[in-house]
Amino acid sequence: MEQQRAYRRTPARRRNSILRLEWVRLLLFYILPFVVINLIIFFLVTTKPSYEVTIANTNDYRTTDVTFTITSFMPLRNVTITLDGEPLDLTPVGRRSYQSTVTRNGVLEIHMENFNHMAITGYEVIDVLDNELPDVTSYTLTDGQLTLWLSDTQSGIDYENLSAVTGDGREIAPLSVDKNAGTAVFEIDTTGLTVTIRDMSGNEYQPAFSLTEIIEEADNDAIHPAE
Repeated sequence: MEQQRAYRRTPARRRNSILRLEWVRLLLFYILPFVVINLIIFFLVTTKPSYEVTIANTNDYRTTDVTFTITSFMPLRNVTITLDGEPLDLTPVGRRSYQSTVTRNGVLEIHMENFNHMAITGYEVIDVLDNELPDVTSYTLTDGQLTLWLSDTQSGIDYENLSAVTGDGREIAPLSVDKNAGTAVFEIDTTGLTVTIRDMSGNEYQPAFSLTEIIEEADNDAIHPAE
C-alpha cells in the first residue's frame, strides 16, 4: 500500500522539479540578464563626468599651481577650463592629471562633457594671490626732498620700477631707494608729484602729492598717510 502511495506522489514531485528548473532557467537566462543589461544601459546613458581641482598654497603671493584631475572613467567628448573667460594652459603631470601655473586671482570655470552628452559645469575660486595695493604709510618733506615709507605685506614692493610724474608731465626717477628701510626719496616739484608704486604682483598705487598741502601739514606738525 505504501509503495502505491509513493508511486502516486512521484509524478507530482517530478512535475514540481521541472517547474523549479524552468523558473531557475527563466531567472538566470532571461530576467537577470534583462535587468543587468538595462542597468548598464541606464548607467551609460546617465553617468556624468567628474573631476577634482587642487589650488596650491603660494609662497610668494605671485603664482600658484592649479592641478586638475579627471576622476570619471567614461570617455570625454569635450573639456574646457578657463580663468575669467580665458583658456587655461594645462600641462600633463600624471595619469588623467593636468597642471597650470596662474599669476592672478580669478574664477575657474570647468566644463566637461561625456561621450553620452551628459555634461557638468563647475566653478573654483582662486584667491590666494596678492591683489592688495601697496601703500604709503607715511611721508616727510625735507629740503625739497619727499621721503616715502612704503609697505606691502604680501608680494612686496617692486623697488626697481618706482617712478613719478610732475604736475607738468615730466617723468622723474627716485633720488634714492632703501629696500631695508622701505623708503624712497623723490625731489618734490612745485607743480606737484604723482608717484607710481607697484608690488611684485603688478598691483599699482599712484598717490599724488601737492607741495602746498605738504607744507601746510608740516606747519601743523602733522604727518599723515597719503590719500
